[in-house]
Amino acid sequence: GNKGAVSIRFNIYGCSVCLVNSHLTAHEHLLADRINDYNTIIKQHQYHVGETTNILYHDYVIWLGDLNFRTDHPAGSSPTSEEIVAQLQKIEKDKYAPLLSHDQLIAVMDSGEAFSEFTEHDIRFPPTYKFTIGGDEYDIRRKPSWTDRILYKVNANNYENVTLRADVLSYNHIPHYTVSDHKPVVAQVNIKIRAGKSLMVDPIPPVASNIRLRSLVIPATVNEVTISSAIESKMDSQKVVNAMPTLPDSPTLHDSPTNELSTDETDVPNDGSVAMKVALFNALDAGTVKAFSNYTEKTVEFAPITRIWYIGDADFRTQCTLSPDIKVNDNDWIGIYDANFHNLDDYIAYEYLAKVSIPQGPTYTGQPRTVTLSFPVGSGVRTPGFYRFIYFSQPNNDVRSVLGISEPFEVSSREDSLVVIDPCEQAAGSSSPARSKPSTATTDIFTDFTGLDVAKLSRHFSNDLSID
Repeated sequence: GNKGAVSIRFNIYGCSVCLVNSHLTAHEHLLADRINDYNTIIKQHQYHVGETTNILYHDYVIWLGDLNFRTDHPAGSSPTSEEIVAQLQKIEKDKYAPLLSHDQLIAVMDSGEAFSEFTEHDIRFPPTYKFTIGGDEYDIRRKPSWTDRILYKVNANNYENVTLRADVLSYNHIPHYTVSDHKPVVAQVNIKIRAGKSLMVDPIPPVASNIRLRSLVIPATVNEVTISSAIESKMDSQKVVNAMPTLPDSPTLHDSPTNELSTDETDVPNDGSVAMKVALFNALDAGTVKAFSNYTEKTVEFAPITRIWYIGDADFRTQCTLSPDIKVNDNDWIGIYDANFHNLDDYIAYEYLAKVSIPQGPTYTGQPRTVTLSFPVGSGVRTPGFYRFIYFSQPNNDVRSVLGISEPFEVSSREDSLVVIDPCEQAAGSSSPARSKPSTATTDIFTDFTGLDVAKLSRHFSNDLSID
């Protein structure tokens, strides 16, 4: 009843990524059930994006969780729990190869029965299951096993002119975690992606230079991100994506025997922004940084909102820019959220795009489109604070995609004298929804919002409570 898998897929600057977190069937003798679990997940997890309808079709796949494979090789005799513990006490310098030769996951990967498409970094940590809860001793009623794993798959040649790559920086367990009979496992992986480009900023004009091109001028460079994945028992996971610095749009390559990117002072443009950043990726793919082909990115960028949205304003307007490949659907909508929202279901208000967008003149094919949004009285929020717009694309009832999120903006009441707070600082520095507070005592806060639904109003203050 507690077994299964959840998956999420997304595109990041043109690369498709799929994350799968699974809890497979337990017990040593049920290896066949674990194999069946894997094949069922692969078959049943389908996505609406045409190029990546299946887990394995993505550029990058990271599969993590309590996979439940045990130290009990299906094709031969395996050590007992006592023998495994005795061997672990003799192991030096994290050399677990003798015990891993009995690992069921490695066996089925080698035989092609399950997970054969995936790669696992070298294991240099002891078995993560089964421990006595609250301690560091193995519970020998079960064979100590590497049940908690992180695997990855790279479709390296999905693009004509670049080879994708994933580099595992670390793969380890967290031994001091004692509230479970498992020890969590964490991996840090660098993946190669394409650098992003804003729709709101005019392209940087090419820099005049006497450098001769060796192979190509790069219209869009390759970047890398770090994905940190942590496993805990019962399918808990943490996934963090941190983008590295964005590279310039059109660096040039030296015509030198080594194919190195030039950082010579005479080759650096006046703004000093190109050559030194490009050097960060020197020697990638034999010294050549290459662009993705046929790349499109569906994004919506909201213009910075510098004015305050006063409650009751007759017509609050802002703009957003849609990339050329976005098809506007009848059900596309704009949600208004607390600046520090935690769940896409927690919108404060929403309006369909068709209702708030002002008709535009003819647009040129292949060019970004700027849409003016006009919010009439009653369509916005009724509580002072800091909020964000989110653009949702909804082609049908089964698919909902976030295409853009605005920076925080302020909503205020004209009747109150408000303390001026920087919205970005407020959004970053507090776990509760940011609010401009009236100069009156906080005990009068509900008086200031007479007539509002108290249940709805409480949502703006609930995060201020600390409950142990």
